[in-house]
Amino acid sequence: RRTDNSLKIWILEAKGVANKKWYFCELCLDKNLHARTAGKQKNDLCFWGQHFEFDDLPVVHNININLYREADRKKKKDKTFVGTVTIPVNTITSRFLIEKWYPVVSEKGSSKDPPSLRIKCKYQTVDILPLEVYEEFLEYLKTDYMTVCDLLEPAIGVKAKEDIATALVAVMQREGYAQKFLADIVMADVDRIDDEHLTFRGNSLATKAMEAYMKLVGENYLQDTLAEVIGGIVDHAADRDCEVDPLKVTSPAMLAKQQAHLRAVVESAWHCILKSTPYFPAELQECFYTYRQRLAGFGREEVADHLISASIFLRFLCPAILSPSLFGITPEYPSDKAARNLTLIAKTLQTLANFTRFQGKENFMEFMNDFLEKEASTMKQYLKEISSPLSKDQCYSKFDDYIDVCKNLSILHTLFSESLSKVA
Repeated sequence: RRTDNSLKIWILEAKGVANKKWYFCELCLDKNLHARTAGKQKNDLCFWGQHFEFDDLPVVHNININLYREADRKKKKDKTFVGTVTIPVNTITSRFLIEKWYPVVSEKGSSKDPPSLRIKCKYQTVDILPLEVYEEFLEYLKTDYMTVCDLLEPAIGVKAKEDIATALVAVMQREGYAQKFLADIVMADVDRIDDEHLTFRGNSLATKAMEAYMKLVGENYLQDTLAEVIGGIVDHAADRDCEVDPLKVTSPAMLAKQQAHLRAVVESAWHCILKSTPYFPAELQECFYTYRQRLAGFGREEVADHLISASIFLRFLCPAILSPSLFGITPEYPSDKAARNLTLIAKTLQTLANFTRFQGKENFMEFMNDFLEKEASTMKQYLKEISSPLSKDQCYSKFDDYIDVCKNLSILHTLFSESLSKVA
């Protein structure tokens, strides 16, 4: 028997600090330094949006976040300690993230109107039993997962679906059942939807399981495919503005220049995705191939492109472009300008993946419709390639990371115990 302690924490922003100064935080667990944020300047906001995850921790009693003002380079001053936030672990021990503003206490003690930090975090302790204790439970999951999913689907919320799906996918991958499990629950999900354009748009156990599986087996693929292009977009956001909304641009000449910038970065990102097929994750390709085969067997081949596109773009590539720090592609949250550029790129690629065009309220993006029309057939070809039988000539990456099956079974047992009380 063993215990696993883990912490997820987002250091979001500070308020009540001096304008134009630069600030950073150090994260300590029982006064031992574990992480440091980037430095951010206080303008309208002082926003970091950085998250840290720690597993296999010893018992922790207090989390300390120390706030510093960066050294003034002109005056050759050292960093200045502003104060600290202390969070007792027993106040955030939960399955759910707890978000609040915490006052920053200086060395002089509490003041009338202190700075504060917005922090979101949770600390979890999981009691884990030996594998033989879980054997019956594991066998039941492997044989009756559809019964469990059908029971839980209408009864539980999105957060519970996400947690259950993530743990189930990990267990099934470890046991060699992941692809069959996913094919079964995804086909059941598709079967519930009449409009093929709404395929995989909801928050179901199937969509959450697919998201979890892509993150599990596709992490290296994501880095290899997007890290360089997104890094360039983030680093050069100041001199390569892609804003194309005429209401936010100063002149027609500037608008034309920025439209050219957006077109160039969209084409660059799309090119990186297209050339990634030789190292597309083998398990994911087998999964998508199974989806195509199953749908063909049901006489619903026309749904295959929508399903695969919604999986890889709506649930994986576009979220990673929108929030690269959450997917480990960039070390920190992008600047406002970089975030806007990434939003416009993700919007364009998602529209291409949907096989639609810009119109209506997004008519300022209509100048990209010629790109969407030209690349639609290439998108179809890309979706076909990543859902074809594996070829012996290609260097597919295989997932080989360690999965703690007992920890995931313990989490599932707790989640099922909580969720089954909601089943009518």
